Amino acid sequence: MSDKDFQILMDLADSKLEEVKKMTKKEAILSLNRAGILTKKGRFTKNYAELQELVIPIPRKQ
Repeated sequence: MSDKDFQILMDLADSKLEEVKKMTKKEAILSLNRAGILTKKGRFTKNYAELQELVIPIPRKQ
């Protein structure tokens, strides 16, 4: 990978990170759902279940 290719990749990552920072909770869950990481209810899928140990639970509104 050339320095130019690396810079293009870094610029893309920066722009995607900015997009993610502006997402609502619902948009973030849908994005992770489309990637197969979360279920529609916001739980980790079987392949990513170990990540639950790293996440601080957020109390649900009742």
